[in-house]
Amino acid sequence: MKDRSRLCRFFLFILILSSKKFVLSDTSVACRFDEQDDNIFWIGETITGFVDFVHKDSADLKLERIDGELIGETVTKVLEETENGNVERKVEEIIFNQKIFVGPLNTKGSFSVERGKHSWPFRFQLADDLPPSFEQNKTDVFKVHYYIRFSFVRSEWYRFNIHKTCPIVVRQPGRLLPLTKLKAEKSSRNGVRLRVMHDRNVVIAGHKLSFNANFINPKQALIRRVSIILTEYIEYDGREKSVDIIKQDLDYIKALKDKHIDRNFQILIPSTTPVTFTFADSTANHYKLRFEVHLRGIFTNIKLEIPIVVMDLVPDVNDNENDE
Repeated sequence: MKDRSRLCRFFLFILILSSKKFVLSDTSVACRFDEQDDNIFWIGETITGFVDFVHKDSADLKLERIDGELIGETVTKVLEETENGNVERKVEEIIFNQKIFVGPLNTKGSFSVERGKHSWPFRFQLADDLPPSFEQNKTDVFKVHYYIRFSFVRSEWYRFNIHKTCPIVVRQPGRLLPLTKLKAEKSSRNGVRLRVMHDRNVVIAGHKLSFNANFINPKQALIRRVSIILTEYIEYDGREKSVDIIKQDLDYIKALKDKHIDRNFQILIPSTTPVTFTFADSTANHYKLRFEVHLRGIFTNIKLEIPIVVMDLVPDVNDNENDE
C-alpha cells in the first residue's frame, strides 16, 4: 500500500510538471524608468521607476514576495586546451550585487494579484565606485554589463517563479577624472628633438583632442613623416589586450628639413571609444598616444608616448543633487 501511494504521488508530480497551464501563469512583465525613455544612467545616480506586471488569467495569482537586485557582471573570453585543440568559451563573473526593494505598499507576507495591470515602484542608487559598462567591439574579449533582475516568488511550491531581466547602461561622469597638463619630449641620435604639449590629457569620446608638436632640427635632417597611434589597453584577469583606435600621419609634416617646426593639431576621437576606468586593481581600460617621427638614417626614429584619458560627457543635472 505504501509503495502504491508513493507511486501515485510520483505520477501526480509528473502530471503537474507536464501541465504548463497548471504550473505557469499567463503574465507579462516590463520595466519603466521615471522621466526617461532609455536605460542609460550615470554612476552615483538614483534610479527610480516601476515594474509593470500584467496578469492575464482569470484566477488570482498568489505571490510570496517580489525580489529585486542590480547585478554587475563581467564576460571574458578564454581559450581552453582540449584534445581537439584550443576551444574558446565565455566566463561570466558577478562583480556587483545590490538588493532592490520593490513590491506593493502596505502588504505583509504573501498577497494575491488580480487579473489586470499592476505597477510597483522601485528605487536605488548606483554606487560611486562601480566600473562603467564596457564593450570593445574590435576585440570582444572582455565586457562589463549591468541588469536589474526581478523575481516574482510564487506561494505554491509546485508553480514556477516568474523572472524578468532589464538591462541598463552605466556611464562614468567625466568630472570624476583628473585633468592634467602634459609636456613630453624626446631626441633622436642625429639631434632632432620632438616636444609635445597638451593643455589637458583628457578628451571626450566623439570630440577632438588638441596638442602642439614642436620640432628642433639643428642639422636639418630629413623628417619623412610623423605618424600618431592611439592605442587602447584592456587589462583583465591578469592579461592585457591592446587595440589601435587611431593610426594616421600628421598633415603638413612630410619630407621637411626645417630647423624649427611648431604646429597645433587636432585628431577626432571616435564616439564609440570606451572610457578610461580602473576597478578593483584587476580590471582597467586606458590609452596611450604614440608619436613616431620617421627620419632618414638607421635607428634614428623617435618614439614618444603620452597617456590619454577618454571620458563621457558630463551630465548637466545630477539626480542626487535634486534629491538634496
